[in-house]
Amino acid sequence: MTTHSPKESEIEHFNALAAGWNNSEESVALAQKVVQALGIKAGQSLLDVASGTGVIPAALHKLSIRPGRYLALDISGAMLEALREGYPEAETQCVDFENPFICESGFDYVLIYNSIPHFVNLEMLFVNAERSLNPGGTFMIAHSRTRQGLKEHHARIGYSSTREPIPPDQALIELAVQHGFDRITIEDEELYCFSCTRVSL
Repeated sequence: MTTHSPKESEIEHFNALAAGWNNSEESVALAQKVVQALGIKAGQSLLDVASGTGVIPAALHKLSIRPGRYLALDISGAMLEALREGYPEAETQCVDFENPFICESGFDYVLIYNSIPHFVNLEMLFVNAERSLNPGGTFMIAHSRTRQGLKEHHARIGYSSTREPIPPDQALIELAVQHGFDRITIEDEELYCFSCTRVSL
């Protein structure tokens, strides 16, 4: 009998979901709000962590924002394949952002959207974000539901976890400060948005 690690099982799960994963008009509209909160402008660069099938490129397209560079990361090769079908110009890498990640050039923005509940090693997220950003660049963790809304959603679908779906604000703040970020802002009214800026040297 073959046993899989939790990460391998997660990859298989998302690979299986990819073919039927639909970026609906509603999901793209919510992603547009996050892109607007992020503040990205045409010509700037974005690292889209745990990109799925491409709701962020869909939002960028709707908003007529053309990044200078867009790189999508995901642990699921099937999700990235679906993203490339819709956005063949997109640059993609099948990697786990909970492992050390080195990119050859810095980004203006690093975004983790709608996927923070799936990450365990929060410290590595901040380490990788700091490494990936230009000085003065923005790291954002966002979700289309508020903290309470996500808890209620998980209760409705019968999903249970030993940890908070969205990490406690204080834990995120402490990690941000520890890893060289400032200008921390948190919104938790219409959607959840944690944002911080890599300290300029």
